[in-house]
This record gives sequence, structure tokens and C-alpha cells, in this order.
Amino acid sequence: MPMSIKNAILLLVVVSLCAAFSMKLFQGLDDMMGNQYWVVDTTQGDHGWYAMGLLPHVKLMPKDVVKAANTDPNVKEKYVIYAQAGDFAGDAVYGITYGIPLIMYLIWFAFILGFPDRVDPYLLPRRLFTLAVITTCSILANLFLMRIAADFARDPMSRIANVAGNHSSLLFHNAGIWFAILFSALGTHNHSIKESPAPDSRNWQTQANEKFSWMFILLGVVTVLEVVLVKAKLALPDAAVDYSVWIIWVVIFMRMYGFSPKYWVKRGRGITIMVVGTALTLPVFYFLEHATGSLGAGFASPILAKALGAENQNIGLSLMISIYLIFWMEFSAAIRMNGPSRKAVEQKH
Repeated sequence: MPMSIKNAILLLVVVSLCAAFSMKLFQGLDDMMGNQYWVVDTTQGDHGWYAMGLLPHVKLMPKDVVKAANTDPNVKEKYVIYAQAGDFAGDAVYGITYGIPLIMYLIWFAFILGFPDRVDPYLLPRRLFTLAVITTCSILANLFLMRIAADFARDPMSRIANVAGNHSSLLFHNAGIWFAILFSALGTHNHSIKESPAPDSRNWQTQANEKFSWMFILLGVVTVLEVVLVKAKLALPDAAVDYSVWIIWVVIFMRMYGFSPKYWVKRGRGITIMVVGTALTLPVFYFLEHATGSLGAGFASPILAKALGAENQNIGLSLMISIYLIFWMEFSAAIRMNGPSRKAVEQKH
């Protein structure tokens, strides 16, 4: 049964507020930094004491002091830049950076907890425990990745301004999505006493040839699309972040709607939600940027034009579209409107 409109709206509002609050926390770190870098404090040793050395000792230093020292050939001891303002919040491409925690909270609430209409009191403690484990794993993974960034990133000043893939906040949210999907696949949040036995794999009909052929067709389509978008300066120049998200979209799409067009045509309702939802999301963030002047959309962006030149004002469009295609696809599944239409089921019988 599809979720009621009231519950669907409630789910959307809750995950939107949680994503905004989560981003606000990381924006607070930006405010703390101001026009300064966090640099590794080598006077206290290479490894920090927090989290068993995952985070180094850091200290705040004015940007002009760090830049002067790192560009002066006479200065032998260079500063190791750990982070800078913009790495945590990503205001310049807020439409992109907001999308990742939005997906994360949707998965956490709808698929782990069963919110709002399938919260089982019997299973709730176990599901909350699963979420606690996911959060812990996400934080540890984030600290580990930040540790790597501290060890290898020497000068982030050359980064594209506020690219979503470089934000520490998004590392956490990406890890949250990954661990949530992993734990859901393992069934760790259920453990019902009425669990059914695993199916006998010897009776499976794989239809492998059809699956692989359509998967590679879709991958080929998004590959060509990404090349075109990069050439048109509608995507990040290196294409790595954008293309990886498009690949994820292909995998989720085939899992959600089937592995060939004969299944896709029967799931027009879910595909419509995905496409229309994405189309409506883009102007929302466009108007948000023009209303606030600081929370960038990631495309048609005066902020990006100012930072990178007018020719690069749309470089976030590819990433933004792929992220929100995934969000609305997952949302259609969360509200149980991604399956075949009733007419298609009746015709089958």
C-alpha cells in the first residue's frame, strides 16, 4: 500500500529539517574558522590524541601568514593545511551539499526506522541500535578520511571553490548512506522471530545476459552524457565526482525499477516522481541562492561565477541533477509508489 499523502509530506519535512540542521552544525565550524586555516600543529607531535590518532593536533593560523610561508622559498618549515573555511559547509554549492544528507536521513528514517507509519515498537530498540552503530561507523570513517587528507593535502588553495566532494560534512553523510545501505542489506535492523529461510540459489533464473546488456547500455549513456556536460562546462572538470554519482544512479535505478525497459514502462509512477521531483528541486535552490545571496545553487550561480569566472557558473549542474534523481527515486520507494501500477498488475493476471 502506498503511503498516505499526509505521511509522505511528514517524511519529506522531517528529513529536510534534519538535513538543514546537520548542515548548520558544519557551517558553525566554518564560522569558527573565518579567514583562517586549520594547520597541523607539529609542535605537539605528528599524531593527535583524539580518537586514537585519527585526527592530528591542529591550530588556527591566518591565511595570509600561511600563504606567505608556504610560497617563500627561504622558509624551510612549511605549514600543512588541514582545512579551510568552506570545507565543512559548502555554501557556494549549497544545493549539492544539502542533497547528500537529505538522502542519508531519508534512508535512516524511512528504511531503517520505518518512519512515519511503520515504526514497530518491538523492533524499534534494535533499529535505534543499528542507527547508533551506523553513526559511529560514519564518524570513524570520516575521521579516517580526514586523517588521510591531513597527511596528503599540502595546499588546498588550488581546489575548485567548495567542491562538494571535498567537504568533511559530506564525507560523514556519504559514509552514513553507505553504512545504512550495508546494514539494511544485511537485515541487521529486523531480526524478526518470523524470518523466512533464505531462498535456494539453485532455483534462481538469473537472466544475466539481459541484465548486463542493459546495465552497460545505461552506463554508456551516462558516460556520454557526462562527457558532453564536462565539455559544455556543466560539470566538474575532472568528472570523477559527477561520474561516480551517475554510476550509483544507474545501479539504484536498475535495482528499483528492473533491468530492462519492459519493466520500466510498468513503473511510470515512480519514474515520474523521480523526474518531476528533480525538475522542481532545481528552481527551489536557484531562488534560494538569489534570496539569500550566500547559499549557492551549484548552477546558474553568481557565487560560482564570481569565484571561478562566468564560464564556470554551471559546473554543479551535473552533480546536482544526479544527486536529486537518487533522492527522489529513493523517496518514491520510501512512500511505496515505485512499484508497478495497479493496471499493469491486473493485466499480468
